[in-house]
Amino acid sequence: MKHTLSIAICVFCLTGHAQLPVPPVQQTQAARAETAGTEKQRTLTFSEMGQSRGVRLTGTNRLVDLNSGIRLDELVTRASLNLKVLYPQGMRHDQSFIRVYVNDQLSALSQLSASRAGISHNMTLELDPTLFSDFATIRIEYDGTYDTECVDPGNPTLRVDIRPESTLTIVSTPLNLVNDLALLPAPFFDPRDNRKLKLPLVLPAKRSDTNLKAAGILASWMGAQAFYRQAEFDLLDNASPTRHTIILTTGENMPQGMDKTQIEGPSLMIVGSQDNPSIKHLYVMGRTEDELLQAVYGLVIEGQVLSGQKALVKKVELGAPRKPYDAPRYVPTDRPVRFGELIDFPGQLEVSADKPRAALNLRLPPDLFSWAGRNIPMDLKYRYTAPSRWNDSLLNIEINNALIQSFRLAPRSEQVQNKINIDLLGQAELSSEESLQIPAFRVGGNNELAFGFGFMAEGGGACTRVSQVARGSIDPESTLDFSNLPHYTRMPNLTAFANGGYPFSIMADLSDTAIVLPTNPTALETRSFLNVMGLFGQWTGLPATRTTLIVSDKPEGIGSKNWLALGTSDRLGWLNEANMNLPMVLNNTERSMGLPPAFQWLKGLWQSDNELQPGSDTRALIQTAGSLGAIVGFESHLQAKKAGLVVTGTDQDSFERAVAALSSYSDVAKIKGSVSLIRGNDIQSYSLGSTYISGALPWWLRLRIAFSEYPALIAVGGALAGVVLAILAFGWLSSRANRRTKGV
Repeated sequence: MKHTLSIAICVFCLTGHAQLPVPPVQQTQAARAETAGTEKQRTLTFSEMGQSRGVRLTGTNRLVDLNSGIRLDELVTRASLNLKVLYPQGMRHDQSFIRVYVNDQLSALSQLSASRAGISHNMTLELDPTLFSDFATIRIEYDGTYDTECVDPGNPTLRVDIRPESTLTIVSTPLNLVNDLALLPAPFFDPRDNRKLKLPLVLPAKRSDTNLKAAGILASWMGAQAFYRQAEFDLLDNASPTRHTIILTTGENMPQGMDKTQIEGPSLMIVGSQDNPSIKHLYVMGRTEDELLQAVYGLVIEGQVLSGQKALVKKVELGAPRKPYDAPRYVPTDRPVRFGELIDFPGQLEVSADKPRAALNLRLPPDLFSWAGRNIPMDLKYRYTAPSRWNDSLLNIEINNALIQSFRLAPRSEQVQNKINIDLLGQAELSSEESLQIPAFRVGGNNELAFGFGFMAEGGGACTRVSQVARGSIDPESTLDFSNLPHYTRMPNLTAFANGGYPFSIMADLSDTAIVLPTNPTALETRSFLNVMGLFGQWTGLPATRTTLIVSDKPEGIGSKNWLALGTSDRLGWLNEANMNLPMVLNNTERSMGLPPAFQWLKGLWQSDNELQPGSDTRALIQTAGSLGAIVGFESHLQAKKAGLVVTGTDQDSFERAVAALSSYSDVAKIKGSVSLIRGNDIQSYSLGSTYISGALPWWLRLRIAFSEYPALIAVGGALAGVVLAILAFGWLSSRANRRTKGV
């Protein structure tokens, strides 16, 4: 009795979660000694590490950093760089080297060979595996010379080209992590792993709306964690003995030694595989479907406070409803935003002579409207090591590789009273501040704002070099302000959807979204649903906790929401039955597509596709065999100015290809207009059917746009204004004349 009481007292409660006793079989398993696992080898090309064009090292650009995270459940035993290099003759090769640093520690050194100069060859460098941990930074540094006394860093002799097919090979053994929920989302998603997340899920045997919604919310959470790495989900019948697996269950699939009678409510438990304890299984459990959904809410909302092997989710609050455009992935557009809110890691805005460029990634809602010189104000503050006199030291500011403005870096003598202001960070560089405008037409959905410092060498003579202590920094208190740009775009717009989930992502929790699946969804349809939910998490940065899922062949409950339908064309017959103005109807043997009127083709001879307004009164019926996938956007038949969108295909292969196109960066660039057709690797997009407007503009701006689109209105308006002014002037002059004649 005392023993039982002591266990009860030790129950842990924190933010609605309670840690539960662990079944004896799992306690025994957790106590096992760490078992040696099979070695795994992972090879990454430079292209996969962000250097798709390879690397060129010179006397002025001497180093490059490569990032390769080491998973929490891995121990590196061997590592090597295989560089495919080419360098010219003329160097003092006996005094020229390639150095490799791992986490700022020198790990390998290779002298250049005079006999191989001018010939492409491989250079293999063995790296110290003990230096690899967490987020490993591999720095490749070139130190070359052609003269023992005087070297011009800009001399073209100083050059080493590293091809993009060069590789980093890492050999590791698995580690048996403790069974602790505090590790989540690791090891199922490990932020140190820069590969695409491929996560197996086990779903309840009964694929009800509630169970599928729970799985979709979990998938969106994992997609938010993976972000640019992206997430892809596999469906399994049972937990995998070789892959970390998440199991959603109401009692059908349970850990060994447990049965459904031991489920005490919405709960989470992490265990090791019976055959391989280094492989972890996360069980998300509930006695009912609603309790399972509650357990998923606890995982995705309160996951950061979980601990122990098992936890009971007593209560979870979804929080206040989200506001439009407040997704964490979006730059705030309702106020000035500090650069400090946009940085991804400390030191991101710091530069040096060796690394003269800093950049910020800006993800914006795709419906921001720019027109007629509406620019984005930027209040820029920056510091730099001041030159001793005026020279060509510069700060270049770019948006998406387009130059915005360039400033010469003033010498120390130009500072007011020549005083040094030392702030709390101990920086003694010269401070400057500029106000400038970013042309709004240069800004899209995904942007890179870059700052390049160019430090000019001091002094004179051939041996002059840039000081290696020269530094620059963009102040985190600098601001950007997008609040003057209204939200307004013409729909449908598949570009906006494929790049950021618009308009569904306006509400980050998808509270204004309904997703429709056919009755008894197939494994492919379920997996496609999970992958799309993962994309929504990637786009917004939040789990889709308030989305509406409808599993029906005659969906009801969509109401005034934006909606997205998934499935093969033969499973979405209700689209043909509903009273909808679809730009395209896709069947196994018939493809009906709206076409622009004939005169639109003639206009196309001198106008771009963007300038053409699509027609909706002409249609073509195409009968053809073969596989065809489609992504179709249109205005919802249930509510004006709400989006309907269908991802479909004539068969399972084409449907799967259409869904996969949304997660391929090369394919996304081809998806636009209102209809995108996918045939194998070919994607063709069209602007068809009727359009509608999402968002709103001020009345005066709508008037200006109307005048710009219809120049005749300017003439008519000018004539009317002249007539009105003439009438007013005539009346005023007549009254003046009457007063004079009457002697008033």
